[in-house]
Amino acid sequence: MSLPRAGIAILVLAAFSSWGCGGARAPAPGPRGTVRFACEPEDAVLEVDETRLGPVGMFAGRGLLLAPGEHRVVLRAPGHFPEYRLIEVVEDELLVVEISLRPVPD
Repeated sequence: MSLPRAGIAILVLAAFSSWGCGGARAPAPGPRGTVRFACEPEDAVLEVDETRLGPVGMFAGRGLLLAPGEHRVVLRAPGHFPEYRLIEVVEDELLVVEISLRPVPD
């Protein structure tokens, strides 16, 4: 028995929709602190606690809400050495992290 193409498309869409949007979860409730990043170059990619978040410029204005405590931050950009930092987030406080990545010599 063969399914028409439309039937196959519906089955594929149903399978994908059942997986949901893993990255679109709301932050867990609880206390938070705000971290703002000022980085050079601005297109460096931000990782927090081994989770890739995207270009650091996305978090320059409003910042990033994180649970209080220690977090591992990594910034990476092509042609630059990665920068690793441990930051301490305090509930209801703003932490500004300034990082200038060092270029890899030719």
